Amino acid sequence: MSSMTSKKLIMLELDIVASVDWKPEFGKKLKLMRGKVSRRALAQKLIDKYGYKVSQQYIQLLEHPEGNEKAPATVSFRLLRYLTEALNANVYELFNSPEIFISDT
Repeated sequence: MSSMTSKKLIMLELDIVASVDWKPEFGKKLKLMRGKVSRRALAQKLIDKYGYKVSQQYIQLLEHPEGNEKAPATVSFRLLRYLTEALNANVYELFNSPEIFISDT
């Protein structure tokens, strides 16, 4: 007999989400998305494109949070959107979630 787990999901507009509880698997996914782009270049791109200052060290903490007391427990959703957009990806890919569009008609 297999045990099934379920999760309760809700849909929210992305603009109203302030932060996300950060998990090591998100850090691994971010590192994969970054590929060969250096953390320094990614941090600079966020400054140049969005005026959002983030250090390469902070990006490293996001990618490797396990066992580091300086690693954040939560991360700004705006930062995650900027990081993924700067990597030519979408934030939903970071969480392995579907992208859902609803028209305002």
